[in-house]
Amino acid sequence: MSIRGGRHPRQRGIAVITALLIVALGTITMVAIASRQQLDMQRERNEALIQQARDLAASGERFAAVLLYRDRKEALRDNTDSLDDDWAQTIPPVPIDNAAIQGCITDMQGRFNLNNLVDPEGRAAPLYVDQLRRLLGGLNIETNKAEAIVDWIDTNIDPTIPDGAEDDYYTSLDPGYRAANAPFASVSELQLIKGFDPQVEQEKEDYELLLPHVSALPSAGQPTAVNVNTATPAVISSMGDDYVLGGDLSRWETLAYEDYPECEDIFDLTVEEGPETLEGADRDLTPYTSVQEFRALAGGDEVPEPGADGGQAPAPQPQIRPDGTQILPGDPDYREEGTTATVEMAVMSRFFETRIDVIAEGLRLSQFTLFERDEDGRTRIVRRTRDTL
Repeated sequence: MSIRGGRHPRQRGIAVITALLIVALGTITMVAIASRQQLDMQRERNEALIQQARDLAASGERFAAVLLYRDRKEALRDNTDSLDDDWAQTIPPVPIDNAAIQGCITDMQGRFNLNNLVDPEGRAAPLYVDQLRRLLGGLNIETNKAEAIVDWIDTNIDPTIPDGAEDDYYTSLDPGYRAANAPFASVSELQLIKGFDPQVEQEKEDYELLLPHVSALPSAGQPTAVNVNTATPAVISSMGDDYVLGGDLSRWETLAYEDYPECEDIFDLTVEEGPETLEGADRDLTPYTSVQEFRALAGGDEVPEPGADGGQAPAPQPQIRPDGTQILPGDPDYREEGTTATVEMAVMSRFFETRIDVIAEGLRLSQFTLFERDEDGRTRIVRRTRDTL
């Protein structure tokens, strides 16, 4: 028996379902297209924000170069570099359209240059190895970690006894890698060295504790001098037995350097949140105008008159290899630059690091630029990194 005047009910049901499927597929397709368009638009917007942030960071970088150039041309305080200079002041957030930019400049010669640890032949430099040990000890970090740091940078493949580390140690890790056996390109390399593993809480703390006091500067075949006007108290104390009172000799008024690589917020006047003041708040913070003046004050002597021989180096003394053996004058391994009782010092600097922070609609970009400034104040970029040291 057939039903006249219409379709079979089953056929009508299939037709309805088919129509619903077509509508659903069309809706899904339209939603997918709209979502893809929205995603593309958001991607383009993000790319525009990133490019804007990079452009602003580049502008901040150029502004820093101008500050360093003007500082050299103004030649204040006999052209010394100190914490009183304009470049040493943190720039507060400056709004620009939908973004904000802030930054600071750090004198990297106020730190211990890790690349001073070896001589031009890639051999350990005893004078600076001893300085590193004193620096670690002053920060309550195990001094034997200096051996692994030296092994990372020296050119030989023999680990220093007893706590050094070379390829045989690093290749046994998971994942394995090899020692650099070359100058540091960045202080962040310390996290690859035995004793500074960021996955181990205590070793991570040691890295963060050491970070504000070290740098990785090109040495150009000779040690980089420490600027005594900007050196941290720990670095000053590490320079020799005559400088153990680093806090009294330092020209830092607060512990703001401990926040590195963050910029010090000098505009926060809240005592509870501000940087702690160093002991001896009434001490003289006037920048040193010469190394002789610094040495005289460190030794409790009178400051020499201009032209006086107040910084004459003492007679050559035996040097000590990392393995503890002595190097006497006349020995082929005796380094001419290591004959003084202290490390190289200065009151002016060549290497400065600029940090520029850009915040734009929830996006944050931090750019670190290491400048080298010449005698005429012109700067060149040694390296530039973003969001990492």
